[in-house]
Amino acid sequence: MMPVPLMPKINEIFWSAQGEGLNGGVSSIFIRLAGCSLRCPYCDTRGSWRGGREMSPAAIAAAVADLQAATPGARLVLTGGEPLEQDLMELVRVLRREHYFTAVETNGLHFQDLALDWWTVSPKDAAAYRVHPRLWPRISEIKLLATPGLDMAVLKEFRARSQAPIILQPEWGARHKYRLAYDLFAACARGGVADVRLGLQLHRVYRIS
Repeated sequence: MMPVPLMPKINEIFWSAQGEGLNGGVSSIFIRLAGCSLRCPYCDTRGSWRGGREMSPAAIAAAVADLQAATPGARLVLTGGEPLEQDLMELVRVLRREHYFTAVETNGLHFQDLALDWWTVSPKDAAAYRVHPRLWPRISEIKLLATPGLDMAVLKEFRARSQAPIILQPEWGARHKYRLAYDLFAACARGGVADVRLGLQLHRVYRIS
């Protein structure tokens, strides 16, 4: 008997602009998976922590194809929640048949040997900035929310392990949060921590999903 394919639990599938990181502003189709065990207090996608509905990889690919027909050339982004808390092997295999540029956004705690074009790793203070050891060689960018828990020791450790660009992103809201990100950026420039950049949440600026 053939095994039953795993059914990822999906919160939503939608088109928008990538709002964060080095691919900011790029036309993208987001596959938002449900569930995340971290529960960060500043999370802006709390609605994805629970619920969702099981969808077969084929059904997900069909939904993506419909959006691709309306927005040709859009990249795919597997996001959450925390996508790597679910088994994505079959889903990625199905999506790759269509030769989509496919990215993942992960907090870095989990690893799967996936054939992806882009790995955004966004370690969290709630997990003491831990990153799965097998992720380090694959990281395309490190995206860090500038919170009081983020300091130069963490940034230097990341730079020692990876040459991927580090994006410092302020938590959306009060002006002092932007100042915190800028002060860390300036400290990196003075301290020789290379390729650290300031970022924004463009989807917040443009008030889109």
